[in-house]
Amino acid sequence: MKHPTLFSLFALVACTAVAQAAPPKAPKLVVAILVDQLRYDYLDRFHSQFVEGGFRELTDKGAFMTFAQYNYYPTVTAPGHASFLSGSSPLMHGVIGNDWFDKRSGGMMYCVEDSSVTGVGTAPEAKAGKMSPRNFIGGTVADQMRLHWGSKVVSMSVKDRGAILPAGKKPTGAYWFESASGNFITSSYYQKELPAWVKAFNDSKRPDAFVGQTWDRLLDEKQYPMPDEAAGESHLAGEKTSTFPHKVIKEEAEGYEPILSTPFGNQLLAEFAKAAIEGEGLGQGDKPDLLCVSFSSIDYCGHKFGPYSQEVQDITLRLDRQLKELFAYLDKKVGLANVVMVLTADHGVAPNPENAKEQGLDGGRPPVADMLGELQAQVAEHFGAGRYFLSAKGSLKPRLMDGNLYYDHAVLEEKKLAPETLTAFIREWALSTGVFHAVYGRDQLLEGRVPDVIGQRITNGFNGERSGDIVLILKPWLIAGTGKAATGTTHGSPFSYDTHVPVIFYGAPFKAGRYADEFSITDLAPTLSAGLGIQEPPACMGKPLVRALK
Repeated sequence: MKHPTLFSLFALVACTAVAQAAPPKAPKLVVAILVDQLRYDYLDRFHSQFVEGGFRELTDKGAFMTFAQYNYYPTVTAPGHASFLSGSSPLMHGVIGNDWFDKRSGGMMYCVEDSSVTGVGTAPEAKAGKMSPRNFIGGTVADQMRLHWGSKVVSMSVKDRGAILPAGKKPTGAYWFESASGNFITSSYYQKELPAWVKAFNDSKRPDAFVGQTWDRLLDEKQYPMPDEAAGESHLAGEKTSTFPHKVIKEEAEGYEPILSTPFGNQLLAEFAKAAIEGEGLGQGDKPDLLCVSFSSIDYCGHKFGPYSQEVQDITLRLDRQLKELFAYLDKKVGLANVVMVLTADHGVAPNPENAKEQGLDGGRPPVADMLGELQAQVAEHFGAGRYFLSAKGSLKPRLMDGNLYYDHAVLEEKKLAPETLTAFIREWALSTGVFHAVYGRDQLLEGRVPDVIGQRITNGFNGERSGDIVLILKPWLIAGTGKAATGTTHGSPFSYDTHVPVIFYGAPFKAGRYADEFSITDLAPTLSAGLGIQEPPACMGKPLVRALK
């Protein structure tokens, strides 16, 4: 018997290495799901009440990042959707908020507004249709899939920014809901007219079927540990109480908007997603396609009722069942074995401040606008009268935009006042109020002189071109208000109730399990890209979690 030569052993090793180095097999369809305001703890808190085939299909059979965090501030919708598939933060992609002050025009800039385009599926000059991704810098996994395979990319949400920002620069289509008409629309940036399948869906008048519907608990009331009426809860449009059952009431001023705060908003989008799969033939070709779906109704509901409400529990349980139906449809049309999925959220949410106080936390609604008026008076007293701060309304009173204040540098130059001197004055004022956790100056952030994890999150959210001159961070559980008790809650902070979100990868490239590794939202796109065997997006800041890959 002949023994293998040294050369043949090297050849065997080389062949094995080549086999292992081959790119992963491409799926037929990639489905990227973002659930607006889905806190991480919801998936553990409600796990026992989920059904097989919904969230559990992902959490139990996918690679579940249990300690994923947003590594930047502010944790609001537009930056979250821009970071989702780009692997970058506002530092890179420039989407620093839902709105920001535009230093060039002196006015406010909405994250996806574009005056150069017209609405499609709505009146050409309708504001709802004058949207595009032009304010977004860079690219996403959607762009990389197009460049790698020529993939079809379809993206959708009831929010324009939710549909536009994950889809990259040249998708097949991006569609969002126009509350005034009850239709899904797009803009001339993408196409000249709606595809036949979108027109057919709009012609079905599906939103009308939800008007007048009653939303009651899915389960027995005993299965909801929190009281139905808690401090700080608001109510749905047309209602006077915050308790079940709720009814969808269409009001003239809001159009079909009231649907979106209920489970029917998610149902509408899930049905539109099925129509897209059918209409575009997604997953039916010889190259992978991408479907991006951003469910927003938990966010609308959560702002009104808070994370510890029966309403948020119920709408999450109902989304679980809606996802089960969507996944069953995918299995029938494409086969789940041929699908790769990723699911995450764009941010979490703070408890209602009144509810937080009842639980012994430091909740509150400090009168930030009034406090900034006091700041202006103190600045004028110390440095002399003048308009030290820029705001879109031209007011002398400073306006805090996602923590940012913008200086009027012409005034500072006239008074020979260095920006750093004004920053130091404001820092001492802010930290003396008992309301602010930290204050960061522009130079400090641009030079990376930040002392802790919160400072690093502020740095990652600070864009040199678009951000302000100073960033002020409220203490945990505080949200801007009037100083008096009110209703509802919000998000946007650098604290864990806003930054901790689920991230789940599902499909053949990923090893199932729960991973408590350090994982940032900017690691999502490179991990997904590695699993697909494609180049990561151009401004990617993160790295793939290799041990979750097969």
